[in-house]
Amino acid sequence: MAPTEQAVAGQPATLADGDEERRRAACVAVANDQGERVSVSGQVPEDEMALHKLQVAEGEVRVAGREGPLSPMEERALARRWRACEDEKALGRLVQAHLGLVIRIAMEFRHSGPAMEDLIQEGNLGLTIAARRFDPNRATRLATYATYWIRACMLEHVVRSHGPVRIGTTRSQRKIFFGLGRARRKLEREGEVADCEKLAGELGVLQEDVEAMTPRLNGRDVSLDAPRGFDDRRAMGATLAEEGPTPEEMVAGCEEDDHRREQLFEGLKVLDPRERAIIRARHMRQRPATLAALGKKFGISRERVRQLELRAKDKLRSYCGLGTDSSPEASA
Repeated sequence: MAPTEQAVAGQPATLADGDEERRRAACVAVANDQGERVSVSGQVPEDEMALHKLQVAEGEVRVAGREGPLSPMEERALARRWRACEDEKALGRLVQAHLGLVIRIAMEFRHSGPAMEDLIQEGNLGLTIAARRFDPNRATRLATYATYWIRACMLEHVVRSHGPVRIGTTRSQRKIFFGLGRARRKLEREGEVADCEKLAGELGVLQEDVEAMTPRLNGRDVSLDAPRGFDDRRAMGATLAEEGPTPEEMVAGCEEDDHRREQLFEGLKVLDPRERAIIRARHMRQRPATLAALGKKFGISRERVRQLELRAKDKLRSYCGLGTDSSPEASA
């Protein structure tokens, strides 16, 4: 019987020092079927876990692509079968043969924020789109064409994963999003101050775009419903200043409107009945009356109604202290 299974002198069997160390090392991390590590007696470092998951993904790629890479003739033949007959097996063979390309491109974005598995999934989506759209009659390989689609899907995922507030919606914003840190480090290595003007020149974008994007990249997203602090339970949105008028300005505006309305009704008293009727019909109704209808009502021409309207307006301006119209038609 092995030493680990027997008892000596009535005491439980003990493991040797080397066996104990191996047992503890084996219990630190156990890889499950999905390639994830289950921590038993300790925490696995993030870089080690990411490397392990990458190795698992590469192993799956090798298993899926055991048939080997495609020659140019095989690639074109499979692409033609897909385009002509929509052969799913041909499309799957094209995708499987280029899964390694997705992992190589995903390694370039491993420090961008999202998990490596998510980047690979987005890259697989771009690879599938490229395989569906690939034209075998053009003098190019699928790997060259798919690289653009894979990068585009990964870049889009990185931008979407930055936070709940979407950024990078324009070309200049994307250049700032992915190149701001690199441009700042380059300027600092050269001994220059990395201000917005020099950063904009280095990135080839407008200075206003850099000034608008820098606080959004350096800051963090905060929910407007979140409390301000442990002692202050008020929501963040309740303390933000509104862009509309303040309560004082609203009260002042209402008082000014009331004053103007009173002046208008007092000014109507200085007009004769016909001028008062024309002003009410032309400017104080939901549907203003036409000059022709008022001319027919008062038995005068349309031009005369217009002259009476101008004269009534001039009287109202004079009464309210706004100046008078010096045109000859107003004094007719």
